[in-house]
Amino acid sequence: MITLTEEEWTRIRKQLKAEYAWKPSVLLIRETMRRELGFTTRSHEHWVDDGDIGSGYRITMYLDFYDDAAETFFRMKYL
Repeated sequence: MITLTEEEWTRIRKQLKAEYAWKPSVLLIRETMRRELGFTTRSHEHWVDDGDIGSGYRITMYLDFYDDAAETFFRMKYL
């Protein structure tokens, strides 16, 4: 499992969207995402009190991998 901030996921998602422009279902259908990329995504929204910066909800993205090799490749390519 890889944990990302909303900003990190947005950057990576843009890269994936450009790479898989010929097959948009990769990012839209969980089964296709799992088959093609080796992971599925889930998000959690939680309250954060940052004091001076301000309070608010933050989104954390989790990438759940089903293959260690796919996770290693993802880390090398995108992180």
